[in-house]
Amino acid sequence: MKRSNETIALFTLAGIATAPGFLDTIRDELSFLLRARGYTVEADSLYPYGDWSRRLVPQLYEIFRDLIDVHERFLNSIGVRATRERIFHAAAQSDHVLLVGHSGGGLTAVQLAGQMIKAGFAPPLVIQIGSPRCPIRRELQDRVLFLSAEGLETKRKDPVARLGHWRGWRRGPWKFPQWKRNANAPGTQVVIPLIGGHPDYFRSYAPYVDEEGDSNLHRTLQPLDSWLTDKLPEQQETP
Repeated sequence: MKRSNETIALFTLAGIATAPGFLDTIRDELSFLLRARGYTVEADSLYPYGDWSRRLVPQLYEIFRDLIDVHERFLNSIGVRATRERIFHAAAQSDHVLLVGHSGGGLTAVQLAGQMIKAGFAPPLVIQIGSPRCPIRRELQDRVLFLSAEGLETKRKDPVARLGHWRGWRRGPWKFPQWKRNANAPGTQVVIPLIGGHPDYFRSYAPYVDEEGDSNLHRTLQPLDSWLTDKLPEQQETP
């Protein structure tokens, strides 16, 4: 018996002023989980706005520019421009695409998903971690997980994940349009308790481990694993 391996192109997308290798841990952990389910995984980490060696102000400007025109009605996304070729090439050779964006990288992930649909690719799966809120296209909502954090002790919410909005029009009773706060929200939203703050979702060492030995990385991976189990079931063995 052997597995009928489908292929997944997995990309982690960084936000601004990110250290090289910052997302490699979550990328490698997700690759391991997917391979354990029988998938063949191609994985890479991308930096749509550059890493921490680039000046901060230009990165802030570029993310703000992309955020105010999420669906690229007037402006081409800078984050997409930097990553499109790499991801489209992998998408053409894979059965599935999984985009995992931290902070501003989650914005680029949503914009890339829209570009992929326009180009005729199947909609990817998107995981936003500590990302600004941005309106999600209806055809993508069920394929987007939005993960944010609150302090394990302080109960303070991740401030970056509170930026932006999901507001929009939806049909109400008698088909009259209604303005709703979550009209364009991701299909799944999860809040996790975290030690530390916005940069600390992927920490697996002290002091980011609680008294029971549960690390931030483990708390972040749990809802991701559960959501992916629903979206990407285990591969079946074939003769």
